[in-house]
Amino acid sequence: MYDATNLDLCRRTDLTPLADLSVRVARTDPKPPLARQGSSCLFEMRTADDHQANLLVEASSLTSAEEAGRLYTATQQVTGMTADGPVADVGEEAEGFIKRSDPGFKYTEYMVHARGANLVVKVWLAVGGDSYLPTETLAAKALTILKATYTAVPHA
Repeated sequence: MYDATNLDLCRRTDLTPLADLSVRVARTDPKPPLARQGSSCLFEMRTADDHQANLLVEASSLTSAEEAGRLYTATQQVTGMTADGPVADVGEEAEGFIKRSDPGFKYTEYMVHARGANLVVKVWLAVGGDSYLPTETLAAKALTILKATYTAVPHA
């Protein structure tokens, strides 16, 4: 069993994988995941050309593997993003999602989530700019952060 409570993900999350995106953190929000035990951090950022960028890192430890499986499945169903396929080498199951939109600028989003035992970890990275970022670029960064977060969650 994992215990994701009391992790300071705002402090523990290494932003080094984002260095080449030239983002600066404007604000962090350590609000825990809604209606479940765990920790999270939302990093609100700006790019060098002053576009919006965000990173959400979330670890939820549920009361059972079955409950974690339900959360994992529900996330798949409600994300509103396009499946990018399964991800290997983290958890018992993991997959990524992509979304591109144009709210006055090109906004590329990538989310990856993984489940193992009673733990669900999610990383959502979104970066705005004059053009869409390649899926592979965001996927690699999100996965690096996801794996680091997954391994940082202690066993109870």
